[in-house]
Amino acid sequence: MGGKSYYCDYCCCFLKNDVNVRKLHNVGLSHTIARINYMKRYEDPKKVLNEEHRKAPCKRYFEGYCKFEMYCKYSHYSKREFQELEKIVIAKKNSKSRNRKNSNKWPWKTHLQRGLPPSLQPITLAKLQQTNFELSWG
Repeated sequence: MGGKSYYCDYCCCFLKNDVNVRKLHNVGLSHTIARINYMKRYEDPKKVLNEEHRKAPCKRYFEGYCKFEMYCKYSHYSKREFQELEKIVIAKKNSKSRNRKNSNKWPWKTHLQRGLPPSLQPITLAKLQQTNFELSWG
């Protein structure tokens, strides 16, 4: 396989570039925890807020160290972090509702129709009434 190493982005470590070594590493507990910690950063804030509100505070975490990290069944959020998360959820909700109000169903339709050739412009009833269907085709 050569002298090149495999770098695990989640764990920030180098491994021997061998299929069996990578498989063994990827099913390990430390890699699984590192991957979940990484993916939690991209979860929907509303979902995280709902999950964390249901949990009781983790005594070990607030005393200094909780070995369960993301697998802990207790919350690792302080009151200040809860308030910040609520602000993020509210801001995201407001931006979605604002975008929904301002957007058309097809926003590109209005400004692009002016520059379209006649064959690609939408047909209206007034245009149909002006059309002469009595023309001979060749």
